[in-house]
Amino acid sequence: MSKIDPTIKKETGYIAITVLILSALMEAVYLIIGRWELGVLLGNLLGGGVGILNFFLMGMGLQSALNKDEKGAKATVSFSHTMRFMLLAGVLVLAYFVDIFKLLPTVLALFFPSIGVYIKTFLIKNKGKDAT
Repeated sequence: MSKIDPTIKKETGYIAITVLILSALMEAVYLIIGRWELGVLLGNLLGGGVGILNFFLMGMGLQSALNKDEKGAKATVSFSHTMRFMLLAGVLVLAYFVDIFKLLPTVLALFFPSIGVYIKTFLIKNKGKDAT
């Protein structure tokens, strides 16, 4: 296994912090509306943890693809995408059939890394623009 690029570490750390903040907000909403239970927390942990892992594995797959020729890079990215998709599908099946996990918090937490990417993109895009 190759050494993990510092950019992958940095960006995965950012995603992990974003997931933690959004997870705390989701838990607070469930508490406020009186629907909190252990399954919400466990679904949140499952979805958020796998979401972070998915982001990290995507970075590692891209890092691996950079060291190959065009055909090998396409195959590596395609394989990485397929395996990560199967991981996400497996998590959703697990959350659906195992009663200890609540499905909605699991699904929502799987989207938290994407939300983190959008937030960072928005902040970078608007950095340096003056508020009007």
